[in-house]
Amino acid sequence: MKVRTRPYRRIRAAGSVMEFWPAGNYIEHMPKGTPQQRMGQCWQNVGNQLCKSIKHYEQPNDEQ
Repeated sequence: MKVRTRPYRRIRAAGSVMEFWPAGNYIEHMPKGTPQQRMGQCWQNVGNQLCKSIKHYEQPNDEQ
């Protein structure tokens, strides 16, 4: 015996798929540059943060 699905279930399923359908162009949100360039930029940011942290740590503290 074949089980029939009700039409409203199919319509609801189609509606839920349409919610995730892209409404625009997602290429503008994709990362720019080669993977090597992006990894280099990431390490550059890490280095900058480390430099800031070291400078902050080396500052004399008035609370002591």
